[in-house]
This record gives sequence, structure tokens and C-alpha cells, in this order.
Amino acid sequence: MDTRAKLGFGWRTLLAWQGLAPLELKIQLLRRLGPQRTAWLAPHMPARQLRTLILALPSGFAAQVTQHLDPRAILDTYRSLPDTLHLRVARQLCADQQFVTAARYAECLSAHQLKLMILGLNDPKAILLIARHMTSMQLIMQSLRGLSAGYLRTLTEAAADTGNFALAAEVLSGLPLARQANVCSGLTLETLVGLLPMLMEKSDDALREHLPERLRAKLLVLDSIRAQPVVPS
Repeated sequence: MDTRAKLGFGWRTLLAWQGLAPLELKIQLLRRLGPQRTAWLAPHMPARQLRTLILALPSGFAAQVTQHLDPRAILDTYRSLPDTLHLRVARQLCADQQFVTAARYAECLSAHQLKLMILGLNDPKAILLIARHMTSMQLIMQSLRGLSAGYLRTLTEAAADTGNFALAAEVLSGLPLARQANVCSGLTLETLVGLLPMLMEKSDDALREHLPERLRAKLLVLDSIRAQPVVPS
């Protein structure tokens, strides 16, 4: 069903106001329509006007609108928005525990835009909660490639703290082997115990040759422990 039919007077009023009414009045009307109706309205608005309105909306209200709006319906406009706005809305969504919505919008960003959002959030746990709901692992890996080894270690340790080794291994395995080894070289022993076997399996054991000698020794110990038969109690 065309969502314009649901908007009634608000839709007709905003159409009549295009290019005529002050921006402040348009924002007031959108807030009176509410987040859901504003979301219905967004795909039918001219791109330039929509962008102007989005930039003028309070971050809290914009975050509420995103929960009712498929970003693909306004994709070009969404991608053209400033990185600072993407970050403000992402922060609000995280504060509201709306990680599924944040992931849906993150997947519509370019790898570079997603990288800037990750750095701006600077909250490993929130980043991981968003990543858990993203379907494009390739996009995540591309966005992380330019991050420092130290920041990648911080994200990896945060994943380990929540027992999410599978996500950490999936992301790190997309990096070059030398970069994986560099990240691993600064991880805690507890994290390495859960992570290294997964990375070794994903690399068909090729990662071993890139690891520092001390990590190879630890890996041999882990291999020997896993090879020991389980004795029934």
C-alpha cells in the first residue's frame, strides 16, 4: 500500500509547504506527525528537501524515525549525510539499545563511512552488538582493515569477554596473515586460548608461520592439550 494514503492532512500540508514554509515549521509538522508517519513520508520527498529536513531534525527524533524506515528506501540521501550525523544517530540508537536498527543502517554505509562511525563510537561493546546483527561480514572486514592493531586488539578482547570468539575469528580471518599475527601478538593468554585454534583452522594452519616464536610455542602446547584423549570420569 502507498504510505502516502496513510498520511492524510500532514502529507498534503507538507507538499503544499515545499519551498514555501520556513524550515522550523516543517520540522514542527514532522514532530507532530510522529516518527512512524515521518518514516512513511520520507521515501516520497524530493531528495534535496529530505536531506535538509534530516539535517535539521533533533538526533533523538531522527533515531526514532530510523526504527520505522528502511534505509534502502532513501539510500542515496542517507549516504550523502555528514559522517557526524551518522555518528550522532548511531550513538542515540546504542543508548536506546536499538542495535538491530543500528546494524541495518550501518550496512548501508560505505566501508570508509563505517570505519569513521566505529572510531567515533569508541565503544567496543556497542560496536560488537551492532556487528552481531550485520549480515555483510565483508563490509565489516573492509572497514576494520585501516584500524590500528591496538584498536583491533581492544575489539577482540571485548569479544572474548562476552565469549564471542566466533565473531572475532570471522573478522580477523579476513585480514592478511601478517596482520592477524600482529594483532594476536598483543592479546591476553585467555583470549588466545579461545581464538588461535579458530584462526588456525580458518587459515588452514598458514597463520602459524607468521606468528612470533613465543606464540608458536603456546600454540604447540594448545595442540598437545587438544590431542590428549578424554578420560571418562
